[in-house]
Order: sequence, then C-alpha cells, then structure tokens
Amino acid sequence: MARLRPLVRAILIPVVAIAAAVALGSWASGRAPDTRSPLTASLDALPAQTLVAGFTDWAQIRHELRVGSGSTVTARDALGAASLRDLSTRSVLGGTIGLMHATYGWSAADLEWESYGQSPSGAAMVARLSGSISIDEIQKRLRKLGYSRDGDVWTLSAAGSTRVGTELAATLGHLGFVPRERLVVAADQAAFVPVVLATISGRDASMLTRRPVADIASVLKGSTTAVIQAGSFGCRATSLDEGGPAVRAQADAALARAGALATPTFTGRGLTGVSEKAALRFAAAFGSPAQATSQLSIRTALASGPFIGRSGQIGDTLTLDDATAVGSVATLSFTTDPERAAYMSGEGPLLFASCP
Repeated sequence: MARLRPLVRAILIPVVAIAAAVALGSWASGRAPDTRSPLTASLDALPAQTLVAGFTDWAQIRHELRVGSGSTVTARDALGAASLRDLSTRSVLGGTIGLMHATYGWSAADLEWESYGQSPSGAAMVARLSGSISIDEIQKRLRKLGYSRDGDVWTLSAAGSTRVGTELAATLGHLGFVPRERLVVAADQAAFVPVVLATISGRDASMLTRRPVADIASVLKGSTTAVIQAGSFGCRATSLDEGGPAVRAQADAALARAGALATPTFTGRGLTGVSEKAALRFAAAFGSPAQATSQLSIRTALASGPFIGRSGQIGDTLTLDDATAVGSVATLSFTTDPERAAYMSGEGPLLFASCP
C-alpha cells in the first residue's frame, strides 16, 4: 500500500485561474449535490501545488466487479484484489481494506472515490464516503482509537499508533472531515490538513485551476483509475534511461524515424474496464495546439512495433484505437487486458508517452 509522502523534488508550474473550475457554487455551500464527474471533483479537492495526483473510483470498481455495496466480507475481499486488475494501483487505502474495516469501521469498500496528491509542501488523501457511512460514528471510534482533536485536525497518539498498527498509522495519522460533502482528508502532517480543507472550501485554489490539468481531466473523464503528473515527474515515470545503452540506441533510432519529442506540461493516463477490452488512455498537455498536433503524429508513430525498454511488441498488450488532439492535449487511446499487463503505476519505460 502506498503511504502518504511529499515530493522532495518539484518543478514550478504557473497557476492559471479558471473561473469555472474554482467556482464550487451552490454545491460547496451544501445547497445542492455535486454534479461534477468524480475525477473532476477529486482534483478540485487537492491543493494547486499538487504535482502528482492519483484517482480511484471505488463506486465504479464495485460496479465493474459486481460486488454490490461492498458491505460484506466477500465483497471486501474482492475489492482488496482489485489491484490485480490494475484498478486500485493509485489508491493508498486499497491494500488494507479488511484491516481498516476491522479497526476503523470503514474502508475503501465504503468510498465513492479517492484521490491522493503529492506536493512539495505535503501529501494528502481525500475521499468521498458513501451515504451509508456516518462521520459522527467515525469520529466516535477515532477517540476510542487514541485520536485527539485540535480544531479541524484529528491526530493519532503514540499509543494509538501502536493500537492501529504501523501501516494504518502512517496513512491515517492526521485526519480532517467535511461532513456536508461527506469528505475525509488524511495528510502526512497535521499542518497540511487545513491546507486541503481550505482548498475544498474554495478559499484556496485547487489543482484543477491549472489549465493543463483541467484539460487532461476532461479527456480522462469516466476513468475508473487515473494518474496525472506534472512535467518532469511524468518524464521520469516513462523514462528509458535505466535500460542501458542498447535500449537508448533503439529509442534514438525510433525517434530518428518518427521525429523529436517535446516535454509536456502535464501528462495523464486513465484505465476503464476490467476485461480484455479495457480502455487505456494516455494524455499529454503541450504549450500550444500546434505542438499537440505535431506531437500526436510523432507519438502515434511510436505506438506500434517493438516495445522499447520492455519485452515483446507494443501490440502484445496495447492495441491503438484512436489518436486525437483537442486544443493543447494529445491523446492516445488503447485497448488492453489489465490481467496481462499493468500500466497504472505510472512507472516503466513508455517511449510513446515519454520526453526528450
């Protein structure tokens, strides 16, 4: 299970204010339900300085795995194995469903969606609880587990950490809640919880206020799981450098034929489906529509043939269905079988999604 941890290296990306993205409107005041897509809502809950964001649509996973509400032991076991189909790779809670349910009375099986963001200032998980879970009951149990409350922040004591175990304490040591929106926040440090709460309330800008992020979120709408990475983080995640001189020579030869790569401002990928016909989309935001169109042509040419840096052919696990450029975002859409190959970790050589 991934633990909440900040990014220690970051590049600075300008924040572009988008009125439509930052205006939470009547939903934020609790007067109307949130009608946005789960991915959009999750990114709008993460601070603007977030440089890597993971998203998991637990309601959609329950639907795709046909486990109902997720309230039974059998259903929770099935959801715990969702990572085997690459569905919960981005989750920080998916690996402890049974343990967390026994300890806290709720788990990822009880969520609508979950997001996890990393920034230079801190790391945080934000999740929306299903309507069957009472935040009042959650907080009552927190006190029994050894949490104390200071304003909006609930912090686990040293004795409580021993009680819940190292793994859960590392992820859920500092908590905050937005009852009106059924949101729970977990951060790697107590001081970062109010930062996230201020973002959710609309007092501070969110990750979605960055135009490239909003554009990629639009492309990846409907994904069961997604990851969005800023600049150099997306570059490192797809790099071929660890393959050695032979791999680098193959890559250089392919680029000599296809054309030169440019560095995206943000990249994203999203997976939808659990069968051999699952849809996998790779999106990259560039500096202009012209650059996106040019890069789309180059990256399409790199999306077939030998899988440079990996074994076999790209077509063994990825079938290119569509290649489009909308505005400044280029998108490659594939069909894949999640049980044959996993791509949602955001790590591993991918020349067609890489950087110079």
